[in-house]
Amino acid sequence: MGTVVEITWIGTSHDNSAVKRAYEAMKTISLRMNPDDPTCDLGRVNSRAGKGFVHVSSQTCRVVREGLRIGKQTKGAFDITLYPLIHLWGFDTKSPHLPSPAAIRNALAHTGLQKVLCDPATHQIKLTEAGMGLDLGGIAKGFAVDKASALLRARGLRTFLVNAGGDLYCAGHPPSRPWRIGIQDPDDPQAVLAILSLTDDRAIATSGDYENYFIRDHIRYHHILDPMTGFPTRGLRSVSVLASTTMEADALATALFVMGKKQAIRWLKAHPAYAGVLVDSLCHIAASHSLNHLIKWKKRVKRNVSYF
Repeated sequence: MGTVVEITWIGTSHDNSAVKRAYEAMKTISLRMNPDDPTCDLGRVNSRAGKGFVHVSSQTCRVVREGLRIGKQTKGAFDITLYPLIHLWGFDTKSPHLPSPAAIRNALAHTGLQKVLCDPATHQIKLTEAGMGLDLGGIAKGFAVDKASALLRARGLRTFLVNAGGDLYCAGHPPSRPWRIGIQDPDDPQAVLAILSLTDDRAIATSGDYENYFIRDHIRYHHILDPMTGFPTRGLRSVSVLASTTMEADALATALFVMGKKQAIRWLKAHPAYAGVLVDSLCHIAASHSLNHLIKWKKRVKRNVSYF
């Protein structure tokens, strides 16, 4: 999944086998959901775009269905059909670049959630047009964290943290202090804006413009693309979302980033089961009121924080 995975747990050395199984499960998910490998689930779906249904594992089918559901819930702000655009920009390579407007329009023509058919009864997926492709990079990592967490819990572990590059799930309550989760400063990878203290089962994921980007003519182009325009979204630097599952937190962090600050705040107010922290380009921070007692801000940013 292109990131480092850490599992922290409170237990004994006898729990090592459970942790090993959790890592293996995440590796399997990563392999199945590689959009470029024609031998795996997602790669086979992409290679047969416009040709017919493809049978996939129950896990891949579930993630695609959840991606379609969240896409509908967010009115298209989250879109798993952006593979042609991601590939065009080169964000799936080591050499991203700025495409021509004509190429972007052509790639956009091969996207659209309504062009994806998914049959949960038979675990079959079909892309209705040639040139389409699915990319689950905004949701599969969260699903993998949830799967690892479920395996750990099934093996008797009650207090643990699974962290896949900032998409993480906290379970239980450490005996000495709460789980302490840092919210990264978009301008400084070595610094944090705030510390969240979590004492119950909770997932959190962050999307930001500071991980995968390039600069051309003094303009930053990052990997979070707007499904409407095909260009990187503007206005926000990072979005962190708290949810009951990491899969939801992962996808919603991307969706709210795409929405922009005002619309993201409206969405979170209308969906109180979730909480968020939004950092804009001026380092003004907006946070859900439910986080007020859980979050400690660094002094240098505290005056820039507002709650909604």
